[in-house]
Amino acid sequence: MKDSPEPPLIEVEDLGLRVENRWLVRKLNFAIAAGEFFALVGNSGSGKSTLLKTLAGIRKPEEGSVRVNAPTTLPIGMIFQDLQLADGASALKNALSGSLGRHSFLSTLFGFPKDELEEANKLMHTLGLSGKSKQWTSTLSRGERQRLAIVRSLIAHPSILLADEPVASLDQDWAEQTLQLIKDRQGHQNGCVVCSLHDLDQVEDHANQVLQLNEEEPEKWSLIAKERNTP
Repeated sequence: MKDSPEPPLIEVEDLGLRVENRWLVRKLNFAIAAGEFFALVGNSGSGKSTLLKTLAGIRKPEEGSVRVNAPTTLPIGMIFQDLQLADGASALKNALSGSLGRHSFLSTLFGFPKDELEEANKLMHTLGLSGKSKQWTSTLSRGERQRLAIVRSLIAHPSILLADEPVASLDQDWAEQTLQLIKDRQGHQNGCVVCSLHDLDQVEDHANQVLQLNEEEPEKWSLIAKERNTP
């Protein structure tokens, strides 16, 4: 007898989202499996950020449902556009805060475990931040802060990583390297990525599925599934 297939990490059924009196999307249906990179595209105001917050459980849909089937301790992590970093802490402490869900307060009172420090330092080195570890986060550039927020989110080890324009402040080389890192890390731990992007070349290079939102006609969204290319 064959094992039953694993359910998708996210299942969306007949979803409807509205801001005040304006519908952003209606009758939206899709599923995201482990190992996938799911891209959201559309003009500003089309509902990409609202959809990400709905997938995260931050806001409730007006219609339909979102089902999350992630089995890990931290099912969902999110990289917000405003980054939500602690400006009065060092870059390293911001990075390490991503691992707090795995530790009690007392266990980190006098420092983080060695393996967490090693992972944080390795990721910061990969994203060009190794020389910034002791620097106040408030003094970092926008691009450095964006990369730091990504390090923090990856250290959390979420099954589902939601990212709202995570490379908007990065140049082409850093954007490509960062997106590939996100994709590889999530794929290796059998997770997925849901990411809003403006650069269609980035979408073409990384996405397995692409959801195009239509702010003029909320029911005329389109979903394009490409051949899977997982690590």
